[in-house]
Amino acid sequence: MEQQAVLPIKQKANPWRRAAYIGSGLGLVAANAFYGLSSYIIWRAMHPPKIALKKHPENYGIKTEEVHFPSSDGLTLKGWWMPVEGSRKTVIFSHAYGLNRYNMPFPIFDLVKVFQSQGYSVLMYDFRNAGESDGNETTIALKEQLDLNGAIDFVKNEKEMDHIVLMGWSMGASTSLLAGCMHEDIKGIIADSPFASLDTYVMDSFQYWTKLPRFIGRVSSYVTKLNFLGFKPHLVKPIEMVRQAEDKKILIIHAKNDPAISCTESERMKQANDCIHLWQPEMGGHIEAYRLNKKEYEDRLVSFLSECR
Repeated sequence: MEQQAVLPIKQKANPWRRAAYIGSGLGLVAANAFYGLSSYIIWRAMHPPKIALKKHPENYGIKTEEVHFPSSDGLTLKGWWMPVEGSRKTVIFSHAYGLNRYNMPFPIFDLVKVFQSQGYSVLMYDFRNAGESDGNETTIALKEQLDLNGAIDFVKNEKEMDHIVLMGWSMGASTSLLAGCMHEDIKGIIADSPFASLDTYVMDSFQYWTKLPRFIGRVSSYVTKLNFLGFKPHLVKPIEMVRQAEDKKILIIHAKNDPAISCTESERMKQANDCIHLWQPEMGGHIEAYRLNKKEYEDRLVSFLSECR
């Protein structure tokens, strides 16, 4: 007898399984899109464009030496050394994120003259990946500490300075707190508009800097912990350093209306260390307190310097 082939019974498609496949596929596409966007945001943050130096101190009648020195990890950093003859006191200026030693939103050379009037030579330098210095990435006060350490070694060893004060703005302010609290021979730290902890600050200010929804910032925060880009905000915590530096002279300046870094960042550090001098001018925006409160700013600096012995 001739046998007939047995055909398989065609099963009905399960609509729920099909929906699950589609949903999984769309979820994977969305996850990859957010991951890619987060990676791009982090990469952009670490690669701000370099701004050229547009002015020179000698245009303002300030005697200046062009200098260069290595960071602690070997990058060549460039700067200006503006000496006061016969003085062994110096202040090191550290600039804000995305700027350089000159391009700041206030008359920086007026401030140089204030310090020189108090007997302080001034070192202004470019962080890595800024101005004329080497390097191709910015790490927002992580590796910048190595740059400031190099600047401290330079004024101590090359210029034979034994009385050193640090002053910084924004990223430079936080870097000054981090590095300065670790050096016993730093006599004082002046921090204008610092953040207390980079990981929480990134979340709080994400919308301000990127104009993107906050939840994307949370995804980006997760991506940074993978560390594949070298950006590690959870390791940058000035508040932990100032908490342990009750014997260090510290002046923090932070305008109450700062839209970029909330003044609560500095208030948190004051709570962690009640010995900190905290001045919160009503006007100032972000690192503009000097421009808008020039006389009081200078008076407070001079008063603070008198305490740094």
